[in-house]
Amino acid sequence: MVRALTVVAGLALAVAARAQPAGHEAQVGLTIGRAVHLPLNAVKMFDRAQEAWTWTFGQEPGAALLRAERGAGVIEGTARVNFRSAMLTMREETMGTVRYRVTVQVKAGECRVQVSELVHTGNRSALRGGSDVGLVVRGEGPVQRVRGMSRGNAARLHEEVRTAATDRITTLLQQFEARMRAGGAE
Repeated sequence: MVRALTVVAGLALAVAARAQPAGHEAQVGLTIGRAVHLPLNAVKMFDRAQEAWTWTFGQEPGAALLRAERGAGVIEGTARVNFRSAMLTMREETMGTVRYRVTVQVKAGECRVQVSELVHTGNRSALRGGSDVGLVVRGEGPVQRVRGMSRGNAARLHEEVRTAATDRITTLLQQFEARMRAGGAE
């Protein structure tokens, strides 16, 4: 029936991670997914998924629906999580957003939601300019060096960004599933 929230990388990313030497696992971007199973045909599942998008991810800051194709059973969009660090180090510069991509794939009886391409962008209005963590990854620490920060502080900041984004996206995925299930089977 319902699969628990899973943190997975796409098949291609998993294969690429295995092909890299040890120590490069951090280069694999964070992907969060969920599957919803309902006894509905593909058209009804698509309509429910589109409504669920509107009332969950569609309400988030910067939300944009990029593609909605009923025939292909695909909905794609972007949104963002506003971020403010609890760390005192470069708090103003790192305050900003985590932009992400949402892909919904629908077929008869199943709807898969995948959130990927999480990228942190710092506050460009800060006195010293923004400091970006960049791609949010599964491993420890950011992929790129964070301007003006030690590696240790950058790793703590990356963990804070990942936790904040994961918490918000997990809540949205739970709401998406609840919205899909609302109304019961047809």
